[in-house]
Amino acid sequence: MVMSLQGLSLQRNGKKVLDNISGELVGGKIIALLGPNGAGKSTLIQAMARLLECQGRIEMKGQALGEFSAEELAQNLAYLPQHSQLQFPLEVEEVLSLATLPFNVTRLQQRQQIKQIIADWGIESLANKDFRQLSGGEQQRCQIARTYLQLSNMVTEGRGQGIWLLDEPTSSLDLEHQQQLKTICTQAAKEGHCVVIVLHDLNQAFSLADEIWLLDKGKLRAQGKTSEVVTEELISDVFNVSVRRIEDNEGSIFVFS
Repeated sequence: MVMSLQGLSLQRNGKKVLDNISGELVGGKIIALLGPNGAGKSTLIQAMARLLECQGRIEMKGQALGEFSAEELAQNLAYLPQHSQLQFPLEVEEVLSLATLPFNVTRLQQRQQIKQIIADWGIESLANKDFRQLSGGEQQRCQIARTYLQLSNMVTEGRGQGIWLLDEPTSSLDLEHQQQLKTICTQAAKEGHCVVIVLHDLNQAFSLADEIWLLDKGKLRAQGKTSEVVTEELISDVFNVSVRRIEDNEGSIFVFS
C-alpha cells in the first residue's frame, strides 16, 4: 500500500464536498475516479496531492502526508492538474527539466533524460517553443511527459512505488494521444506505481482501470474492481441516464439511450 485515506471530509459554504472518504492506493494498480460534475473527484485528488487540507488522515508509505517536506513529497508523488497555469516564459525543455529538480540528477543526466522523454512522447517540434504559446492539447502532452519523467526518477533513485495523480488528463487530447496516455499509464502500473486518474469517459475508465471509485455528491457510492462497480444499474442511478453494457469478443462497451 502506498497511500491510505481515512475518513476524509471537507465542507465549503455549508456543503459537504467530501463526506467520509476512505480507501487504499496499492502499487501496480490503476484507479479511476468517476462521477458526475461536482461529485468531488478533483477535490479528492487535490487532497491526495496535499493541495487541500481536509478532516481525516492521509498516510503515504505509512507516514502522515503532512510530515513530508515539499522535496520528499515530489520524490514520491507526481500530480497533473486539470489546467496548467504557467506565467513565466519557459520553453518546453525548461518545463520538462522541472521534473528532475527533486532528485540527485547531474546536468548531463538531465539533458539525456529530457532528450529521451521528448522522443518518447513525440514532442520534438515543441521542445524549444514557449510553453504559453502552445495549444491546450500540446500543453497537456508536455505536462503529462513532465510528470511521467518525475515518476521515472523515483525508479532510478530506488524510491520504490510512486503515486501518479492525473486530473482529467484526456480533456484536451485527441484520440491518438489518448491512446498513448493509456499505454503509458499501463506501463507505469507495471513498474509498480499507483496511477489515480480522473475520467469522464465511462468506456475509457472501464478499459483502463483495475479499480473504480465512484463518487456522487461527495460520497463514495462504490469502490472496487472495475467489473464489479461499473454496472448498468449503478451508473444509471449516479449519472441519471439510461445505460446498457454490451459484451462482445473485444470486451465491454457502454451505450447510452
